[in-house]
Amino acid sequence: MSNIKRTQNYGFHGLNLSVSSSPAIATCLDSRFQMLPSNGERSETIYFDFESVSSTKGHLFGKPPGRAKTFYQLEGGDASYFESEDQLYLSYGDRVRVLCNPGSGSACFSVLEPEIDNLWLASHLLFTICLIEILKRRGLYSLHAGGFSANGKCLLIPGTSGAGKSTLTVASLRANFDYMSDDMVFLMGRPEGFQVLAFPEELDVSDQTAGFFPELSFLLRSPKRPGWRKRQIHPIQVYGAKVAPVARPAAVVIPRIAQAETSVVTRMDPDEALLEMVPNVLLTEANSCRAHLDALSELVESTPCYRLETGRDFDQLSVRFRELLES
Repeated sequence: MSNIKRTQNYGFHGLNLSVSSSPAIATCLDSRFQMLPSNGERSETIYFDFESVSSTKGHLFGKPPGRAKTFYQLEGGDASYFESEDQLYLSYGDRVRVLCNPGSGSACFSVLEPEIDNLWLASHLLFTICLIEILKRRGLYSLHAGGFSANGKCLLIPGTSGAGKSTLTVASLRANFDYMSDDMVFLMGRPEGFQVLAFPEELDVSDQTAGFFPELSFLLRSPKRPGWRKRQIHPIQVYGAKVAPVARPAAVVIPRIAQAETSVVTRMDPDEALLEMVPNVLLTEANSCRAHLDALSELVESTPCYRLETGRDFDQLSVRFRELLES
């Protein structure tokens, strides 16, 4: 295993994400963040350091001593918060371990390589958890949602994995909406009003989603990337989409899959919508958690919320989305 490391920098709304990692992890991150700007003014640097180890005995650290609480249900792993140290510890068996200091803006990863399955865990799942918590301390609050926009206004599609966010994002791209994300955006209060910040990545689509749209049939003719659960497409390359970095929230649409041909959209009570979004708040440091919950509350109180029973009429549904944005 090579000890050569690369350092990459990605810009995210005035922050610099500096990542030092092996070439294999660097390739994963470059693919993931290729739509983030590489230039622009940066106010602070967030540091992510990936160290590769060749055996489980070579891990650089273990779980810290002291009192901790579970803050995230990491299937097959550990996600613990140490309040006295304000530190996160993440592990996935003996495959990947992480120590994150969200207040200072840094995270250290110990990754068992060259096992290919560990690359996704390190560069996507565990990296994302750390990033969410670090940004939360800086007034950027995550929402597990797809997002697309038109004329400076965005429609958000919150939901857990399997709710159909990516399918609806593909439908919106086919209808020439601007792209913000297929999985996560960030909320931020500004003097000019509440805003949604894009987190543009490759789209992760399931085989079922690829089968809905003829132009994605090529995905089914090639194997999945080793270690990845879904297939990836680049929204600019496939659909010629434009990235909308910032937009005002105009509608929140919470989907669930219906076994029907025709979709149904109905108005949703803000309190009911908030209950669906509360799991976005990682239960760590009290003040930032309260601020995150306040941001979600402000979103549902100031933005019309809808329930979507998603059918298979994707072209017609994109017309309805445009009506919601324009109303």
